[in-house]
Amino acid sequence: MKKNYYQNRLERFKNIAKRLVDKHSAELYQVYSYNVESKVVDDMYQDHFANLGKELDSEAHDFIKVYNVQQESLASEIWNTCSRYLQQFAQRNQPA
Repeated sequence: MKKNYYQNRLERFKNIAKRLVDKHSAELYQVYSYNVESKVVDDMYQDHFANLGKELDSEAHDFIKVYNVQQESLASEIWNTCSRYLQQFAQRNQPA
């Protein structure tokens, strides 16, 4: 029972993180499709990367607080999820 609870909470947070990454990726894709100058693209990428990091951090704090996550392993996995999704965003969207 406890394992299902743990997995359900983790999956719920992963869905939140994925939604944020998808939103920022879609916004950047629109910018990239306009063929704007590389300095603008770099600046926009950096802004989205920084904002995504802040949003993931905020969502993780809120999630841990709202769901009263007291298991260190679950909290740690939530933070690891933030790192993985931020890294995925960078790999997929970083300007060439």
